[in-house]
Amino acid sequence: MLRLRCALETDISLQSRIAVLDIPHSKYDFALAAGHGVPADRPCDAQDFNGASERIDIIRFAENFEAGEKTDWAVIRFPRIKNPNLTRYRLEPLADLENLEGVEVRFAKALGLSENSQRCNLTLLRFSETDQKVAHDCRGVPGQSGSPVTRIVDGEHRLVGTNVGQLWMFKSPKTGRPDRKGYVNLLDKDIVAEIESVIADIR
Repeated sequence: MLRLRCALETDISLQSRIAVLDIPHSKYDFALAAGHGVPADRPCDAQDFNGASERIDIIRFAENFEAGEKTDWAVIRFPRIKNPNLTRYRLEPLADLENLEGVEVRFAKALGLSENSQRCNLTLLRFSETDQKVAHDCRGVPGQSGSPVTRIVDGEHRLVGTNVGQLWMFKSPKTGRPDRKGYVNLLDKDIVAEIESVIADIR
């Protein structure tokens, strides 16, 4: 995981997180970001937590991008960061919503930490027959949009989604009381296919 910092105005920047993807034999790194954290008309840098920084040179938003929805993502490209400790993730679609409840995932503990050492579970929030949100019960802080939500399978780090933000509820469908959850933009087969197509186009 890397920090994404984008200039907004003089001395003001927008900060979020990006999940670097495992793309072998490439001179570039490709990462998945929350689309609302990437202003298309402003310069952005990918930064590791040791001071290395690379300028984003290509940004591709999801087709029909809309903040807070399933299309709230962007693929970004930058010169490959040479950090042997940087975790790069393989994409893993989790398409069957009925079997998501209780799936264990990992998430960063705080804004300034790069490791996904927090363990928590996915949950499906059903507000109505047509309105369902995938959430996690990890503790998040502002600025973690785009943070990878991952699983470790056979020792391999796999990206199942990205954190979009906090979902605030006056009445949780789980508890009936006020609550907040981390809102996950979960990867499905269609999103993975679109991401792979974008990467092939700009590789």
